[in-house]
Amino acid sequence: MKRIKAAFTTLGCKVNQDETAGMQSLFEAAGFEIVDFDELADVYIVNTCTVTHLASRKSRQMLRQAKRRNREALVVAAGCYPQAAPEELARLKEVDLIVGNSHKPDLVDLVQDNVANKGRRIVVDALTEFPQLPVSRLSERNRATLKIQDGCQRYCTYCIIPKARGPLRSMPLADVLAKGRELAAAGFREIVLTGINLTSYGKEKEGGENLSRVVNSLAQAVSPVRIRISSVEPTDFDAELIEAVAANANVCKDFHIPLQSGSDGVLKRMGRKYSAAEFLALADSLKQRFDRPSFSTDIIVGFPGETDAEFQETLELVRKVGFCRLHVFRYSPRAGTPAASYKDQVAPEIAGRRSQQLIKLGHVLAKEFARELIGCNEEMLIEEASTRPGEWVGYGKRYMRIHSSADSGPGSLIRVEITGHWGLDLLARPLV
Repeated sequence: MKRIKAAFTTLGCKVNQDETAGMQSLFEAAGFEIVDFDELADVYIVNTCTVTHLASRKSRQMLRQAKRRNREALVVAAGCYPQAAPEELARLKEVDLIVGNSHKPDLVDLVQDNVANKGRRIVVDALTEFPQLPVSRLSERNRATLKIQDGCQRYCTYCIIPKARGPLRSMPLADVLAKGRELAAAGFREIVLTGINLTSYGKEKEGGENLSRVVNSLAQAVSPVRIRISSVEPTDFDAELIEAVAANANVCKDFHIPLQSGSDGVLKRMGRKYSAAEFLALADSLKQRFDRPSFSTDIIVGFPGETDAEFQETLELVRKVGFCRLHVFRYSPRAGTPAASYKDQVAPEIAGRRSQQLIKLGHVLAKEFARELIGCNEEMLIEEASTRPGEWVGYGKRYMRIHSSADSGPGSLIRVEITGHWGLDLLARPLV
C-alpha cells in the first residue's frame, strides 16, 4: 500500500521548531512518508508564526506555495496564526485544514479524517493543557530541544503571543527529567530548554516548581550532557537561578536576555517591567560571576514614538553590555494589541535605517567578543565538517561557532584553545 507523503515547514521561534519535530515524529509513527517541503507531497503542513506582520505574510505565502505545488494536496495551517486569527486564514482558499496550537498533538487524526472525508475544517479551542508532543531529536546536530513551558501572561503592548499561546502551562518536573534522560540515552550531547516564556515555568501554580529547580535537577540527571537555557526574561533572572547555573558545570554560561529597547521611555510604552539601568546591572552581575559569559538579545526598532535620541540610548546600552548576537526586529503593528493604536508610528524607512545600524553594530561587537576569547579554553561540540579543509565546526558553551581540527567527528565533545577568529566564527586548536 502506497504511503501518504507529508511535508512540513516551520516559521518562527525555537518552540515552533521543537513542535514541528514532535509532530513529524507522530506522522512517522503513523506510517506517513516524510518528504521535503519543496517536493511533491499529499499533505503539506505549515507550522505558522504571527508574531509580526511579516511572519503572517510569510505563512500565507508558504500555504499558497504548497497548493500551487500540488492542487490535490491537503494544505494544513497549524500553530500560532490559526490560534490568533482563524477567521483570517479561513479567507485563504488554498487552506483546507486550520489547526490551532490547542490541537497539535491531535494533528495526525485530524489529517487522516480530512483525507478520508475531504471538506474544509477549523479546529481551534482554548489553550488549557500543556501540549504533549514527542521530544525534538535533531540528530544531525547532536543537540535536542526540550520544550518545558508554554503560554505568556506579560501582555507587552506590542505582542500578540498571549492570544496565540494562551495562559501559562508547564511540563511537570518528573516529565522533564524523564524526557531529558531519554535524550541523553539516545546520544544527544546538548539539551536546549525552550518555552514561550521559559522563566515563567511553574508560575501558574502557587508554590509550584521554578526554572532554577529544573536546571539543578536536569543538569544532575543527565550529566555530562550540556544544558542550555534558551531565553531568560530580565525580571526573572533572580539569585536562585544564577546559583543553579553556577552550581552545574554542564550548564552553559550563555545568556539570551530580551532587551527590546535601551530607552526607559520606550520600555514603559512597551509595557516592559524593567529599566535600562536594571538590565545593565543584571549583565554586569553575570560578568562578575562568570568567566566571559556570552550575551544575546532581541531588540525592536521603530516602536511607536521612538525618537532619534531614544534609539541612541538603545545603541549605547547595546555597546555597554557587549552582546555577541543581536536579533533585530522592526516594529510591526498587530491587530488587537494596544501599540497598534498608538500615535506617532515610525516611518518604515526610518525603522529600516535603525535596523541596519543596529545590525552593523552587532557585527562589530561579535568580532570584539571573539577577540576577547583568544587564548581561552572551550568545550566544543562537533557538529559537521567545516568549509575550512581538514577541520570540523561546532559550538562551544558560549554558543559561538568554532572551527578546529580533531581526531573525532560529529557528536564528540572536545577541549580546544581559541586561537583567532574568522569573520564572526572562532578558530581553535584541539587540546590533548
